[in-house]
Amino acid sequence: MPLMIKGINTGVIRHDNNFLALALKVKYQRNKETLFFFPPLVLRDVLIALEHRLFQHASLSGLPQEKLERAKRSTVKKMHAHIPQLTGPELAQADISRRVSSVALTENNDSHLLFTLTMNDDTQTQLCVEETQIELLVIAIVQAINNAGMHELAIRLSSLLDFLPLYDVDCRETGELEYDSYDQPDWKQTLFSHYLALIYRFSDNEGKDITCGAVIKTRSNSDSEEAKAISRRLMNFSPRLGKLKGRACQVFIRAIPHAQQQALSLEQCLRALHHLRASIPQN
Repeated sequence: MPLMIKGINTGVIRHDNNFLALALKVKYQRNKETLFFFPPLVLRDVLIALEHRLFQHASLSGLPQEKLERAKRSTVKKMHAHIPQLTGPELAQADISRRVSSVALTENNDSHLLFTLTMNDDTQTQLCVEETQIELLVIAIVQAINNAGMHELAIRLSSLLDFLPLYDVDCRETGELEYDSYDQPDWKQTLFSHYLALIYRFSDNEGKDITCGAVIKTRSNSDSEEAKAISRRLMNFSPRLGKLKGRACQVFIRAIPHAQQQALSLEQCLRALHHLRASIPQN
C-alpha cells in the first residue's frame, strides 16, 4: 500500500562542502513516520517529475487555477500541523538501508503522482504525492538545500529539469559522428514532447571550423528562447560540449519530426544531426 503523505520535513547530509543526500522525513497513515535519503541524481529525477506538474499548474487560468490555489492552501495548513521532527542524530547516523538508489514515476494522473522508490537494500516503497502537495514538497526541498548554504547546487539542479539529454556528439572531418548516449527511462521521456537536434559550430585555435552537437527531449519549441537557453546550459552538463565554454560559437537548433508517443531510435537521432549539420551554410 502506498504511503500517503500527512506531513514532511527535510534536511541535508553533507561532507565538508559536498552534498551527499537530501533527507526527507514523511509522516503517513496512522501517524507513522519514515525517513528517505535521496542522493543528487535520484533527487534530480524526483524534481523532474514535480517540476513538470508545476509547469502544468502554471498553464491554468480562471476558475481551475482558483480552485487549485484554494485546495493547496488547505493542504498546506493540514501538513503544517503534521510536520515530523527531524533530529541531528538521524542525519549524522543515516541508515544506509533508507538510501534511495533509484526512483520511477509509476502513476501520473490529475489527482496525484505515485513514485516507486527502490532502496539501497533492493526493497521498494511507493510514495504518493497528492496534486496539492507538490508545490510544498518542492519548496521544502529547495529550502533545505539553501539552508545548508548550497545555493549553487539548487541552481544547478533547477537548470536540469526542463530537458533530457539523449546524445552528445563530436562531428569528425570524415563525416562520422562520435557519440555518448544517456539512458533515459520511458517515464521521464513521456514528460517531454519535442525532440531537438542541436549543432554547435566554433573555431579552434588554428581557425578551423569544428562542429559538435546534441539531441535532447524537451517541451520547448526549436525556435523558442527557452530552447536557446537550454542550448547554453547544455555546455555545463555535457563533457563533449564543455570545451565550448568561453568560446564564441554558433548554435543551430531543429525539431526532429516524430509521431506522438513514438520514441526515436539512435539511428533517427544521429541522422537528424547529420542532416542539420549538412544544411548549415559555410562561413
